[in-house]
Amino acid sequence: MTDSLPPVSSRGLRLLAGVTLVCALLLPCARVVAAENNQLNEKVSEELQKVKPYTDAKNWNGALVLIDSLKPLATPNSYDMAVICDIEYKLYLQKGDYNRAIAPLEFVLRLTDTYGYFDQNQVQEMILYLSQIYYQEASSSKSPALQQQYFSKAAAYIQRWLKDTDKSPMDQSRQESIMIYASILYNQAVANPEKINLQLIKQSEEVIHEGLLAIVHPKDTLYVLQLAAIQQEGDYVRAVELLEFLVKNYPSKKDYWQQLSGIYLNLALDKDEQKAREYNIRAILTIERAQARGIMKTPKENFNLVGIYFNAGQFGKATELLHSGLRDGSIESVQKNWELLAYSYQQVNQSFRAIEVLKEAAQQFPRSGQLDYQIAQIYYSLDKSTEAYQHLQSAVAKGNLDKPGAVYSFLAYVCFELRKFEEALVSVNRSLLSPESKNDTQLPRLRQAIEDAIKEREATAASIKAK
Repeated sequence: MTDSLPPVSSRGLRLLAGVTLVCALLLPCARVVAAENNQLNEKVSEELQKVKPYTDAKNWNGALVLIDSLKPLATPNSYDMAVICDIEYKLYLQKGDYNRAIAPLEFVLRLTDTYGYFDQNQVQEMILYLSQIYYQEASSSKSPALQQQYFSKAAAYIQRWLKDTDKSPMDQSRQESIMIYASILYNQAVANPEKINLQLIKQSEEVIHEGLLAIVHPKDTLYVLQLAAIQQEGDYVRAVELLEFLVKNYPSKKDYWQQLSGIYLNLALDKDEQKAREYNIRAILTIERAQARGIMKTPKENFNLVGIYFNAGQFGKATELLHSGLRDGSIESVQKNWELLAYSYQQVNQSFRAIEVLKEAAQQFPRSGQLDYQIAQIYYSLDKSTEAYQHLQSAVAKGNLDKPGAVYSFLAYVCFELRKFEEALVSVNRSLLSPESKNDTQLPRLRQAIEDAIKEREATAASIKAK
């Protein structure tokens, strides 16, 4: 009779495993195998035959109504009741109503624990189902109290499964069950992010450790969960050791390389400058090792590598990478990156290279007056006021300035220095109209100086003419 029940969908339960890992668990529906001398009541057996048309049509609700109507035919705690409830929970699993599968499933388990109705393989299957279902219920529950209760039940059931299993360490189901057990403990520990249960984290690590010792070729997902537990404990040195192991053994997995470089960068925040530099260098080497394998080569990641070189004080290398990246497209060609490149050349005392870079950028962003403004600043620092003046004129003509008032103020000073007084007066007045210049006490003095210079020049001219 029970052969007519279809297997539970392979999409049955989808549970969390660790922090970022999702583990899809298959729930095959086992046959009901009677222990010796256990026989179905003839009436119950006859009525159960009527379930088949419902299951063939995948009419789970109809099948459940029929199964429920058969319960009065069976005496409590009988083999008949065990079979009826066994079918009932499997129908709920097929329907996807896992929460309602719990009661009949636990009832069947209690009966078979007491009377031995089903064989050990079926008992193990029930235990595994219950662990998975409680784990899923815990993961989706909004009640902290219920969540903890469900996690505890899930852990107890999977612990029992592992204790009673005769599966070899090489068996996939054993490996997955170890993973589930460790995941349950971990997720129970971090259920309240404000209060991590470090004792459960430690228990999770112990389960993982035992699993790693027992399994000949453990999946990397077990190491990932171990890494999550270590990070919750704040032991970044151990985390680095584990990630170095992962990138060595799973070199094609980008996530491990990213996490390793990320932890090195966190460690580089150390107040000890020597240690900070050492960890920055390790982060650099990690990224470059990944890039040698064709990983971590996006424009954003290439730009991040440049930034780490800067942090490590390797300005020359950072500048070289940034320039080549902007030209070949391996780093995003946006204005701020070109400006950073120019600033980089200035940091290594290559002012004319900085000017060249800004002029190259100006060709790509022809409407940006900001680039001309920066060129003017560099020229002025090199005592080249005429060149500075020319680029300031270009800057105000193009517009698109971050702080127009500052640019007009600078132009006013340069014009005053070059004795272009009328232009200087126009520029200082434009600057004074800018909101950002309202608290600048130097501008009124500059304007007065310009006006005085104009008057002096006019007086001088008048005196010469009078002679």
